[in-house]
Amino acid sequence: MYFVKTPKIAQAFNKKAIWNIPNKDNTIFITFDDGPTTDITNQTLDILKEHKIKATFFCLGSEVEKHPEIFQRIIDEGHAIGNHSYSHLKGWTTKNEQYLEDVLKGEAIIKSNLFRPPYGKIKRSQVNLLNPQTKIILWDVLPGDFSPSNNVEKIISNTLNTVESGSIIVLHDNAICGNKMLQALPFIIDKLKEKKYNFSAINEQTLP
Repeated sequence: MYFVKTPKIAQAFNKKAIWNIPNKDNTIFITFDDGPTTDITNQTLDILKEHKIKATFFCLGSEVEKHPEIFQRIIDEGHAIGNHSYSHLKGWTTKNEQYLEDVLKGEAIIKSNLFRPPYGKIKRSQVNLLNPQTKIILWDVLPGDFSPSNNVEKIISNTLNTVESGSIIVLHDNAICGNKMLQALPFIIDKLKEKKYNFSAINEQTLP
């Protein structure tokens, strides 16, 4: 089970995290988790370039090691990068020492103070172990491209029905669900542009 629109009560359990970025410019923030992957991430970058928008990629250290050229392309094309750990451990079921080691291993490769916990699941004790400069970036819109029960139309509707100014949207550029995401992404962008939303990467200028 997951929430397409993260309820306020859930956000209250991790007050140190950034769930959305309120602003007066009708700006929203599309993010991608789990890459970079050869075909999916490159196609994602092609779509973003065509539509002239910037996004944020929360990368796995293990995938960056496999595809350094794609990771560099993300940076070269002006998108933001964040740490999604090295090997995608779930914080709730991982001992703190092992979890922190995996996060720091990813951080050493990715070199970003933005961190998104895999699955969005991190213990308070693990939060307290992170560097104080680390910005934990979660989300308020989860379209569900990872769910086998969601088709492309459902991913699109989940996004359009829940987004609002300041929303952080999570999609995935991995090999498992990336093809559905790629079909949905251009339509999502077009519809959000029609609704007069602006797009931005998450960086020091946009963070609260």
